[in-house]
Amino acid sequence: MNVAFDPWIPVVTTTGKSVLASLIDVLTQGEDYADVAVRPHERVALMRLFICVAHASLNGPKYYDEWCEVPKKLPESVSKYLMKWKESFELFHEKKPWLQVAGLTKFQNENNLHDDLVDWTPVSKLNFSYATGNNSTLLDHNATNNDRKLELHETILSMITFQCFSPGGLISQVFWKGIKTGKSSKDGPCVTASMLHAFIRGQNLIKTVHLNLPSLDDVMSSYNGKVIGEPIWENPPSSFSDKERVENATQTYLGRLVPMTRLILLSPNGAKMLLGDGLIYPSFTDGFPQEPSATVVIKITGKKEERALLSYKPSKSIWRELASLVTKRRADGIGGPLSLKALLDSSSTDLIVSALARDQATIIDTSESVFHISNTLLNIEGSIVYETEVKNAESVANRLGWAVETYQSDIDGGWEGRLKAAGPAKGELKAKFRAKATIHYWTTVEKNLPLLMGHIEAIGTDEAIPTREKWRKMLFASAREAYSITCGQETTRQMRAFAKGWQKLVSKRNDSEENTTETKEVEA
Repeated sequence: MNVAFDPWIPVVTTTGKSVLASLIDVLTQGEDYADVAVRPHERVALMRLFICVAHASLNGPKYYDEWCEVPKKLPESVSKYLMKWKESFELFHEKKPWLQVAGLTKFQNENNLHDDLVDWTPVSKLNFSYATGNNSTLLDHNATNNDRKLELHETILSMITFQCFSPGGLISQVFWKGIKTGKSSKDGPCVTASMLHAFIRGQNLIKTVHLNLPSLDDVMSSYNGKVIGEPIWENPPSSFSDKERVENATQTYLGRLVPMTRLILLSPNGAKMLLGDGLIYPSFTDGFPQEPSATVVIKITGKKEERALLSYKPSKSIWRELASLVTKRRADGIGGPLSLKALLDSSSTDLIVSALARDQATIIDTSESVFHISNTLLNIEGSIVYETEVKNAESVANRLGWAVETYQSDIDGGWEGRLKAAGPAKGELKAKFRAKATIHYWTTVEKNLPLLMGHIEAIGTDEAIPTREKWRKMLFASAREAYSITCGQETTRQMRAFAKGWQKLVSKRNDSEENTTETKEVEA
């Protein structure tokens, strides 16, 4: 199986047919494919592979002028490059299997390499969608890893994704060149802080690759002058002590795009594998520049400002973060994906935002959204207006929660006592009661998101104020509806409590009250 020339990548053709394509097909005939047909985190891993091969084959593009020429030069360059490195893309190569470590053993005696596969790990462990260990998934709890039979193309996709997103934690131990790997592993480069990954979407797959291929000039400015490096298949480390090659793999732009976070060796039939801790990739929290597809924002805690990765929270819809995601990355690293730097201010585009949420070593959820980003939203004025209106929506949500809590306090004589008894957990108790109203509110608001986009489009025209008022009226109408659904009026006591809560909902709450609300987010 050759990863460059044999089909394994799930794609959808421009005619709507689902097929498997090879890596060379994607990068030389990508105009025939509308998009990849994979899960959100798998998209991130595949895009990093496409971008890595494209950069390596072009040895660029170095500057914007060269970037404009990519569609013309890429097919021929990729064909020559993949032919040159064809042997390095062999999945079961005896000496250099692709993205694996030859000579990896379960025991220190290397003669045991393929003698007994009993202690080897099923390759299904590489797929986050399967229940395994402490990761449980819906409708998969009765299956076992040994029962599953994966096709080889599934294994390749899972392996490259696992290398990017594997969360740190306990891991099996193997031997590499006689050195036993550790019991504990570090995060893969794409999973830190459950970061959001954003990509520009083109009209076909090759255009999508082009739009997300930054110039090396932009890369150098974003990576603080660090070297571009080489893909790991060109310069694979021979051991943990191979300092120069380990640094290339973990600290350079091209080396990190297709990582080797875990040491893997597939069995000859591809059904099992050896799995152990691999190379350590410094992350943004370690002071390393953010990933090309990530977004960095300024967070204020008290009076302290700090830079942080924009994270995916399953309780918070991604559209509320768009103002940060579409901010072009500054010299200090603040801003959205690196690919946005090549977009002209007059352009509009579609943005795909993919994410995987984790809690320590447990995968919680994945998500993917597609947004049409107008040129107005890409400009500073539009971004500021969008962020302001999102804050207005959040303010109405806070007022709704305040109203629901007022209703609960009046209807339930023991409410205050239970809050006091809950101590530090009282925020969870409040959030639990607010949940029905809050979820209904945010769901309704999201259905009406075109009203906000219409307002952004109208900035600078006579329609700016009418479209803004239409959006804001919808917010209050949604809150009133959510309050009425949540808070009953069947008895005299309920009607009295409803009136008190309603008064809180329609009156303006001051900032100090909103900022001291101790609840956890229950949003959509």
